[in-house]
Amino acid sequence: MRTSLGISAGSEVVCSATVTTAPNGAQNFDYRVVTADTAHSDLGDLVASSIELMTTQIPRETVHPVGTHPGQVAAQQDSEAGPPGDIAVAYRDREQAQIIRSAIGRQRREVRLIPESTAALAFLRHTGLLDRYETVALLDMGASGSTVTVADHADDTVLRSERTATVSGNAVDELILQHLMDCHLARRGTRPNRGMLLNRSRAAKEHLSIAPAVTIDHVAGQPLKLTRVDFDELVADLLRELSSFARGVFARAPKFPEAVAVIGGGANTPAVVANLERRLDVPVFTVPEPESVIAKGAALTADSATPTAFPVISRGADAPIGTFTKLAGTLAGAIVVVGLIIGYGVKELVPEPQGTNYSPTTTGVQQPVSSTVPSTGAGVGPAISTPPRARVARPPAARPRRRSPPPVRPARAAPAPP
Repeated sequence: MRTSLGISAGSEVVCSATVTTAPNGAQNFDYRVVTADTAHSDLGDLVASSIELMTTQIPRETVHPVGTHPGQVAAQQDSEAGPPGDIAVAYRDREQAQIIRSAIGRQRREVRLIPESTAALAFLRHTGLLDRYETVALLDMGASGSTVTVADHADDTVLRSERTATVSGNAVDELILQHLMDCHLARRGTRPNRGMLLNRSRAAKEHLSIAPAVTIDHVAGQPLKLTRVDFDELVADLLRELSSFARGVFARAPKFPEAVAVIGGGANTPAVVANLERRLDVPVFTVPEPESVIAKGAALTADSATPTAFPVISRGADAPIGTFTKLAGTLAGAIVVVGLIIGYGVKELVPEPQGTNYSPTTTGVQQPVSSTVPSTGAGVGPAISTPPRARVARPPAARPRRRSPPPVRPARAAPAPP
């Protein structure tokens, strides 16, 4: 048996999923979440902590049925999957990829970086939910925003992808919070503690995803009942904006999608899926645990990826990929420039024999040199051209007359001009 690990990084949580593949091809998922807090909210550190947790700290326990033969127990232990071998981390954009690369490069592990759309399509292909459609759309509604991606389902080609921060899980929490604050103000005439009510708003939203109503305690000293109908009215305008944004992305894509898959934490809200079904002209689907789709897809991608399919962060890469190359290129460019400056200085300090030419490495008359240094991506330009020789001004008395070429030997430097 083999085990692969997939990580997806959100704005507030990092999701980790392992996929265990049995010898007969059967696959089983294990899903966990690491939540950010105010003290440790760095995305790279959360990803690194999740990898450490899933690879070293989670115990592997095996439950054997009562009466199992010892030989069968030994065979089952031999087939037990060990710690995850292949690891893939899904990223949203280049900036996020750079943050993740810098953090996990210190872990001495080989980790693959893949786009979130690739991971999501890998899991949806695993479920077979969208197999009959050629062009599909992914609507990922997370805590900090919503991303709509139109892709070719056959080869994972992204045709169009746009993101908005207006429609998000945090925006839904704010709408519930405002409702609770208005109720508190109407009862007591004072503003309540915002942090306390924000936590209760988020909890109410999550509870309404599985229940028709929720009771929120201590709103102006009295409980407040919030039904799913009330919730739908609160978020109606926001969800209308989400469907309009999705339709705009579909229209700007080269191909119109034939189906939409709603993923992310927002897909747990029934009103989100119902609103999209009413307003979009294509079938809308979702899956159980939609917030885990990208992490599970990353695990599947890590399990099946070829060695050169995606960029790999090698063991011991303490600096981001390309840093050493950039440093080496910068040093090479600096050495060339310093060498040219030294060459000019030596040349001006040595008397020039008349009518005698020597190689550029010796004193004497030199032809203008043009030096080209290839770009290394570290600020060195495509070429460095030698500037015209600049002669050092000397007093007339310090310039000796020469009637015949003197022998080649070191000469004293002329005194510096005042």
